[in-house]
Amino acid sequence: YDAKEVLDFLCDLSKQLLGWSWEGVAGYDEILEQIGRIYGYEDTMVDMEAQKGNIKLGGKSTFVKVGIPGFPPLAHTQDVKNMIANILEGKLSLPEARETLAKIREKKPPYPPLLIWFGVVVISVAFAGDIVGTWESMLWAGITGMATGLVFLAADSIKGFNKIAQLVATLASGIIVMIAWKFGLTAAAPGLLLVASTFVFLPGDSISTQAYELAYGKWSAGVDRLFYSIMTLILMMTGAFIAVVLTNTPVEELFPTGPSGDFPWWAAYPVRFLLVIGIALTFQIDKKHFIPVLLVTWLATAVAQLTSMAYNEYVGTFLATITGTVVALIIARKPRSISSFVMIIPMVFALSPGSHGLKSFESWATGKLITGIEDVNTLIATIIAIGIGLIVGQAIAYRWR
Repeated sequence: YDAKEVLDFLCDLSKQLLGWSWEGVAGYDEILEQIGRIYGYEDTMVDMEAQKGNIKLGGKSTFVKVGIPGFPPLAHTQDVKNMIANILEGKLSLPEARETLAKIREKKPPYPPLLIWFGVVVISVAFAGDIVGTWESMLWAGITGMATGLVFLAADSIKGFNKIAQLVATLASGIIVMIAWKFGLTAAAPGLLLVASTFVFLPGDSISTQAYELAYGKWSAGVDRLFYSIMTLILMMTGAFIAVVLTNTPVEELFPTGPSGDFPWWAAYPVRFLLVIGIALTFQIDKKHFIPVLLVTWLATAVAQLTSMAYNEYVGTFLATITGTVVALIIARKPRSISSFVMIIPMVFALSPGSHGLKSFESWATGKLITGIEDVNTLIATIIAIGIGLIVGQAIAYRWR
């Protein structure tokens, strides 16, 4: 094939991968370089960063740049994995590969907007059960999750709205929970309810994957993603405090003493079941992949519980991440099996440090410095535990791939 034809295809594929790279770009270089070699160019060199990439082959080069990376419909990642497997096995000519990529790009998401909106509500309910642990908190998380779900849909359908969607979501949800708290309709802390209801916008998964990118050697991409995650948390905090001003709620009451969680240890499993349902609908996981995704999430939950009781939360998170990553990679080792990405992301959501990040910013802003510092320490430790856990899990599973 002509070098320009191969370069153009790699350019199109890299744009697609970068556009979906909210979870990082580690490993993309190797994939694109392998494809370049399959199509006859052993000198293919690729360097991918957070929003850009350089591709060189056959004496030609090109530069690729995209906007803020998004999150792909997870069902479509399977299509990309199948396409790459077919290319590497020599089953797709270059024109066929180009046509397949175009079809993937034009493919509609598997679920309609109403189900995506419902998925956001279910995630909010499940996360409230996880971090607050009361029926009342789950009820109010569901109510505020309805507003968050509308903002989530608007971020995908209104051009440019995704830049302020986090602020609007925390503002809308904040007004609802703060009014409810002021009128005595809920005893749960407004700040915690706000974290639960805006979970889909928390960059916990991005924070975790930037740690993985740094450990992988992708320093520029990892640092870019870290700062974007921090700015997202600041944007969300800003929305929360606009709600504080509009409802005349004392900032020190964001995290008042509320009802303690009354769910037993085993409640984590039905709660995580709800969480996976919500993630499957919101981020559009193929129905046939639901069971393996749920089992990996439950396994990570069990390991986290057992090891946290034996040691501490950070060791539990670290070992849970290793276990879930190893199992996901082993299940995904065949070329056309479920993507490990689809199984790992819900696990990272379940262990997410994003809520610690938002709570720490809010705690600092309310003057509760000790709480804020403790939450930042927890955030950093959780990031490190998940990031290193992903690397160690990948190294352990390598022998079975």
